[in-house]
Amino acid sequence: IFNTYERLLPPEARAAPEIQSQLRMATHGEGGFTIFIGLNGSKEELGLEPTNYFMYRGADLEGTMNRYLASSREEAAKNIPLLFVTCPSAKDPTWEMRHPGKSTLAIVTFAKYEWFEEWKDKQVNKRGEDYEELKKTFVDHAMQAVFKLYPRIEDRIEYISGGTPLTNQHYIASPKGEIYGMDHGIARLQAEAIAAVRAQTAVPNLYLTGQDLCLGGFMGALQGALICASAVLNRNLFLAVAQLRKRTKATGTKKGE
Repeated sequence: IFNTYERLLPPEARAAPEIQSQLRMATHGEGGFTIFIGLNGSKEELGLEPTNYFMYRGADLEGTMNRYLASSREEAAKNIPLLFVTCPSAKDPTWEMRHPGKSTLAIVTFAKYEWFEEWKDKQVNKRGEDYEELKKTFVDHAMQAVFKLYPRIEDRIEYISGGTPLTNQHYIASPKGEIYGMDHGIARLQAEAIAAVRAQTAVPNLYLTGQDLCLGGFMGALQGALICASAVLNRNLFLAVAQLRKRTKATGTKKGE
């Protein structure tokens, strides 16, 4: 929604009351910090699993996250409250044939855009020692937790790269480095906001789609796509999908008989 309205549209179109109303209701989601790792060894050698792990520092996730986001960047880098850890190569049944003896890991967490904002105008890969040192601190402390999950990878790392909210801003055009678009908190889920942020916009033939239209993540983006396509076609595609499923199920039952 931010890129569409604030970057795509000219100022006169952006000034439409309906669009300004939507923008007032929208806030940016938290920035994302990612770590991509290349490993020397197969999933069997390294004990890797085709599993998504969510690692937490404690049971009070809300309190821990609030303290994390309120802390200085130096403190935050050493006290990351949650990590999403996944092994893409272990999930791919063709991986070992294509890349024998190699594996990958991907790690995701949240990081405030403001912690890195002072380097936003610097050139990619030339943001200076302080930026690289801060990024390395985040990576190092995240990896200490990952080594507890997968201890055999510690001396098998061939490649490791950390990405900050500025990385997301540069490569995927996230305005504040967010990975889930606009914030989908309680305010976003109020009836007024749901009614205001719709697929059809005040600009003729301009439609919104994706996760900002519905909820964050893959399924939210998929639902947003169905809502958008329904608006474009003036047809309820949710009913069409349900009917297709019913017909497919019936066909499958007949074949089974």
